Amino acid sequence: MKRITMLTLCSLAGLLGVAAFVGCGGSDNGSASTPQVYTQMDRLARPAVNEVLATVAGNRHQINDTDNPTDDATNLKQDIVGFMNFPAGRDAATQNALASVLVPDVMVADLTQSGPAAYLGVESGGATGGKFGGRKLTDDVVDIDLGAIFGNTLSALGVVPDDHHELPQYTSDNVDATTAPKHYQDGSAGFGAAAFPYLGPPQ
Repeated sequence: MKRITMLTLCSLAGLLGVAAFVGCGGSDNGSASTPQVYTQMDRLARPAVNEVLATVAGNRHQINDTDNPTDDATNLKQDIVGFMNFPAGRDAATQNALASVLVPDVMVADLTQSGPAAYLGVESGGATGGKFGGRKLTDDVVDIDLGAIFGNTLSALGVVPDDHHELPQYTSDNVDATTAPKHYQDGSAGFGAAAFPYLGPPQ
């Protein structure tokens, strides 16, 4: 039986010096009598999911930020389906298909696979370039998410029939890598330097 490990990428958000950790209610870094408690302020696994699909109205965005992935089937799923219905205007099949792919909001990697990393690779059965999952540095995850929300990404992958309700003007953030392509030590193409953190300087 395949062992699929779900990896939640942490967004180490700081608010007035308070560190935020995914799914952590507290951490004992102090003494037994005065433990340090860390409060979860933000949660970010798949970029643009909570930011686009959960509205500020009704405090939905903050609720998901401070929630745990185990509760996404109750909370985030309803936000996804609601947004995909209006204002995105997608049909019910597309709404539910996207919710099934994006819930829970965690990065998934199948450690039994040895192929390349590919954003949504596990969820799409390898249709996005590999079955390992996770993400490559070169994966434009925001454009992929926006393409699934407003474009024909799901129908192009054969997940659901095209509902012909695309809004192509919203399928990209129009931000590309700002560093010139370079090569990794093994000769494969990528962007950034050959050593960690593999990215060029901020632009």
